[in-house]
Amino acid sequence: MFAYNPEKFASLHASDLGQRIWAFLTRPDVVARLETASELSKPAVEGIEEQLLEEFREEILADRVKQMVGHMVRQILEQRNWVLDQTDVKVQSVPFSKAARYRRADWITFHAFRNTSDPRDVALTDRRQNPSLPADARWSYYATFASPLKAAVAFGIRDIRQLRQHVHVHGYQRVRVERMLRRA
Repeated sequence: MFAYNPEKFASLHASDLGQRIWAFLTRPDVVARLETASELSKPAVEGIEEQLLEEFREEILADRVKQMVGHMVRQILEQRNWVLDQTDVKVQSVPFSKAARYRRADWITFHAFRNTSDPRDVALTDRRQNPSLPADARWSYYATFASPLKAAVAFGIRDIRQLRQHVHVHGYQRVRVERMLRRA
């Protein structure tokens, strides 16, 4: 079971609403939604917005309540071996406008850049700002990924540690992303 240290949210957590929110957030289906959103590199609460609104209606709209939800979600995910990746990620929805994103501790964030004259030519690096990329092409920013699954499916990377080592030594790794499906 999960433990919660309410810290600055002690009085709100002790209320009926606080207890109901904690009970809701620790349900196995809700934890699964938090983890699924995190696996997709989305803020965790994006996975439960509709359920929060359905369960708590207007009660969830108060800023202090939303802050406590974020505090609770962080502790739940940390107990499931997730780490904070980024705070204040913009969320385009109700009830949240900003939220935290989490990642697995062993995930490494990489950035992908496309060759502007050949979009299937991609350079992967660990730096978005001032990356060391091949000088023989012009590069435009394409995507960020941390999940080994995304690395494998989107870029054909089977060994994330090997990618990390190659990027550490050379500054980037160039990959060719071939078309997966053809029209009949």
